Amino acid sequence: MNRLTITLLASMLGGTATAADWDGIPVPADPGAGKVWELHPLSDDFNYEAPAAGKSAAFYERWKEGFINPWTGPGLTEWHPEYSLVSNGRLQIKSGRKPGTNQVYLGSITSKTTLTYPLYMEARAKLSNMVLASDFWLLSADSTEEIDVIEAYGSDRPGQEWFAERLHLSHHVFIREPFQDYQPTDPGTWYADGNGTRWADSYHRVGVYWRDPWHLEYYVDGQLVRTASGPDIIDPNGFTNGTGLSKPMHAIINMEDQSWRSDNGITPTDAELADPNRNTYNVDWVRFYKPVATGGGSGSGGSGSGGSSGGSSGGGSTEGDVTTVELGDFYSTGKDGASVSGDTVPGFNRNGSNINYNTSGDWGDYTVTLPEAGDYRVELITASPSAGELGAELQFNGSTLVTTLGNTGGWESYQTFQFAQTVSVSAAGDYGFRVKSIGTSAWQWNGDAIRFVKQSSQRPAESITLELSDFVTTGKVGSAVAGDSVVGFNPNGSNINYNTSGDWAEYQLDVATSGNYGLTLAAATPMSGDINAQVSIDGQNVGTIAISNTGDWESYVNFTLPSSIALPPGTHTLRVQSTGNSAWQWNGDKVVLTPAN
Repeated sequence: MNRLTITLLASMLGGTATAADWDGIPVPADPGAGKVWELHPLSDDFNYEAPAAGKSAAFYERWKEGFINPWTGPGLTEWHPEYSLVSNGRLQIKSGRKPGTNQVYLGSITSKTTLTYPLYMEARAKLSNMVLASDFWLLSADSTEEIDVIEAYGSDRPGQEWFAERLHLSHHVFIREPFQDYQPTDPGTWYADGNGTRWADSYHRVGVYWRDPWHLEYYVDGQLVRTASGPDIIDPNGFTNGTGLSKPMHAIINMEDQSWRSDNGITPTDAELADPNRNTYNVDWVRFYKPVATGGGSGSGGSGSGGSSGGSSGGGSTEGDVTTVELGDFYSTGKDGASVSGDTVPGFNRNGSNINYNTSGDWGDYTVTLPEAGDYRVELITASPSAGELGAELQFNGSTLVTTLGNTGGWESYQTFQFAQTVSVSAAGDYGFRVKSIGTSAWQWNGDAIRFVKQSSQRPAESITLELSDFVTTGKVGSAVAGDSVVGFNPNGSNINYNTSGDWAEYQLDVATSGNYGLTLAAATPMSGDINAQVSIDGQNVGTIAISNTGDWESYVNFTLPSSIALPPGTHTLRVQSTGNSAWQWNGDKVVLTPAN
């Protein structure tokens, strides 16, 4: 649809517009009870011009050419900035021969911002008529978690009919060193509609609802065609260490000449690459939605163009109760204290929307636009392999907050850390703040974003009790223990037993009122070794409970999580996992969440 019905300014800012190409097309996924779909500002109907060379301001507001890092592609692929363009209301990803070689020039664009669950994403696209892959996918910054929305091969070449009639609906989890790759291989990953549809013949809508770290729903032309849910299909090998598909991810639209095909002689010919009726992957639009509480969004019911307030700007972007400022969006930076050997940048170094080369004493100054008066919880998303003391200081509105940060395992393995205190503002508006690294370790952390989460003024009404035998699913990370014939927690009345290191279970946690909750675990054990219980909420680790010897397997004692948990209203997934080194761990009775004072 080449329907230029919005102004360039509205397109750039992601603000309310008179119409978008997806107007009237409902989001097919269910946002959940009491929620509606709110449009994310990365959504793009490509109703602007962006030539192959130079692109345009409208394009660069959301996208960059290339990949998330300097990699130029798999196999014979070489992503080239001039093989993508926007014209006639479409994003066009081109292909062509690299002169004098057997390599293939291909287009690739990547979102500047990252996306997190819960999220519905959908594209209306027409595949290229090539043996190349036409792709729309999400990938974490460290390339360890991937969700494939569109991955398909549209060629009408003889012998390629099977692929031309299928869409590959999949995901990956990786370990990079030493390299290991898991993706599901069941027949449902290759979707055919049974009508002989060749997906390159016309435009189709393909979407994924990334509901939580353990649940993906795939939709084709508005119909649910596949669901992947639970650790056994998302991450059966434990590559994510029990967190599932939980990392922030960039959106990528591109084409690839993949080595598993080219190594078998399935690669485009010069004639195919030169044919304009074959060599282009066309994307009419892409849209992204977040579920928000009724009254907190655009009221569009999932098909309108309005919604989120603002895009990537110095004041941050707001989605529901969360205002996010990218750490690369500082307006000033510097350093307190002596320089560190090897660090040639005084202060934070901007790396796309992130920051790196951050040593102790480095700081950045920012502005955030908060939508209303009240208290805000503050979260910092960082990554670091450093084993020393890591920390961050936040100076905001006359207050100074400090938090300790942890080793995440790598410079691109991002995790979310929370300041123990909240910040308060008396009115909506712009507020300046400073983020500073303060740990004693010389090299500190890379930074992704800082989030301000609006807290409800209403106190939680009552405690929440979960019997440990009432789990939704259970399993094990790591090797089996001799004598333990049960995989995961074993129900024993309302309790659980036969719990060995690595056993875990997930529970449905229904929160009626937002607030900070303390968590206690009633456990019993005669063991005196390393006995622990790690607690996660919606895929995010919120702390570990140390459990001591209670005398025997039935002498239950309440053990408390060290810090309270900030929970918004709605349905959450609570995960409890035994993480101690002792083979036999603890029996469990219940988890109780109590409103914090």
